[in-house]
Amino acid sequence: MVIRRGPRDLRFLVFAVAASLVAACDRPAARRAAETRTAAAPDTFVRRVVRVPRVASAIQRITTDVHALQALVPMDSLLAIRVLDHRGAAMSGVAVQWSLISVGEGAALRVIDPRADGAGESRAAFTPGRLGDPQIVRASVRNVGAINFAIVVPPTSIRPTPSRGTLWSGEEEIVGAELRDVAGNVLPGGALSWGASDTSVLHVRTADASHAAVTGALAGAASLIAWVGDGSVRGSTPMAVRPVITGRFVTLDGTPVPPISMEVVSDDVRDSIRVDNGAFTKRVELPFEAETDVIAEPASSVFHRIRLHIVGQRELQRLRIALVPRSWRIDRGTYAGREIAIDAARAMHRTSYGAAFWRLVPISGKGPRKLLGWREADLPLRIAFNRARSREAISAEDSTRFWEIAAQMERDLGMQVFVPDDMRGDSTRRNMVTVEIGTHGSEGHTFVSWAQAGDASDGVVLFRQTATLRDAHVVTHELLHLLGFGHTTEWSTVSLPSGGREPRLTPEDVAHVQLAMRLRRLQHETGAVPGLPVANQ
Repeated sequence: MVIRRGPRDLRFLVFAVAASLVAACDRPAARRAAETRTAAAPDTFVRRVVRVPRVASAIQRITTDVHALQALVPMDSLLAIRVLDHRGAAMSGVAVQWSLISVGEGAALRVIDPRADGAGESRAAFTPGRLGDPQIVRASVRNVGAINFAIVVPPTSIRPTPSRGTLWSGEEEIVGAELRDVAGNVLPGGALSWGASDTSVLHVRTADASHAAVTGALAGAASLIAWVGDGSVRGSTPMAVRPVITGRFVTLDGTPVPPISMEVVSDDVRDSIRVDNGAFTKRVELPFEAETDVIAEPASSVFHRIRLHIVGQRELQRLRIALVPRSWRIDRGTYAGREIAIDAARAMHRTSYGAAFWRLVPISGKGPRKLLGWREADLPLRIAFNRARSREAISAEDSTRFWEIAAQMERDLGMQVFVPDDMRGDSTRRNMVTVEIGTHGSEGHTFVSWAQAGDASDGVVLFRQTATLRDAHVVTHELLHLLGFGHTTEWSTVSLPSGGREPRLTPEDVAHVQLAMRLRRLQHETGAVPGLPVANQ
């Protein structure tokens, strides 16, 4: 069928087109009205969807435990990281910057993936350099952050490297160590711990991560030790300390020390030492472990010449020497005010019967030579008759006479040195002395025990028979031994080794006893050894 259109139909067509154009112009307004009605409906939700572009937001370490075997050899393990977006998904194509932060000589870095691959990963190969400290390789992503890899080349040997093997006492040196890996490569730096095989010789403290401050202490030899970690890898080197000869002279009454010329002699070494106001200090290169003589001559004739024999060189580091006068004014007792000449060499002269009047201890060993005697705190000595161990009964008359003789001895000395006691008390105290009657050849015999410092600790006095308790010479003689004094033939004395008949202490005995006790007191108060002309007899 063919449909023809006349003029009327044309007019209708024009009207329809116009109506359609109007409707099209009004459509946005209608749409807004419809949207308003839809929003107002309580059971209708509108979701606005925004598309956000993916960007790198985090980086993750893939290679965790990093171990190197040696320097200058590429590591078997690669260093790797992963790049992540804000949702934690791996991102590819992101640029990763790899760099060396602190590495050793010879270190190298080869970047395998400068941009993250399809799995978001970037990798690099590292060759550690020569360094004992951790070597740092850094992987970073712009606007995100960085991850550091710390690689340590483990040392397999350590050797401390002091600039010299000998220090003076009191001298300090900063010491490092040479670390080497399994291939023998030297690794500078490295975190070390330090110690010494003998801390009395070397004082060691940490100066920084790789160095120690080592100070010479007492003369001798020791090993300086360095180690890493748990100490399974360690090394040592021997070091020695020479003594700086240091000390001073003192007088018994605190008066000024006169000018003194001084020298030391050890094997073929002889050197003079200057003394200023009694004090002295000097570095003298003595042969190691050699015995040394200290020789001093006071300018004043008031004091004895000194010759100390020092066995252990440590004693040279803290010498304190008491000048011994050539005369002594008895300051108390029955002879008070008497001026008695003192010859120290005669007082130390050994008789054929044994110890000299002034007894020096220890007899052997490396300790300082000091005068034997009791500590002042232990006086008076507690004396008790041990009747249970005596072969004869001790009568009241025997006891009375014994104590009368002891009292006379105390009056002569001007001090109380004995006090009566009995065996029912505490017999374990260090100042407890027993008296026994036994069977032996001589009329009397005394045993005294002492420590290396020269302090007596206990004693036993033996008499052959009870009648001897009434013999003033024998009792005084043995009680003088009990106080720590020996025999002499150099002056009129109750201490003759045999044949003597003096019933009491003589003025010479008292002067030598008082002077020795004063020297011992100074020895305890200040550590001063007596400056005697011959100290090794």
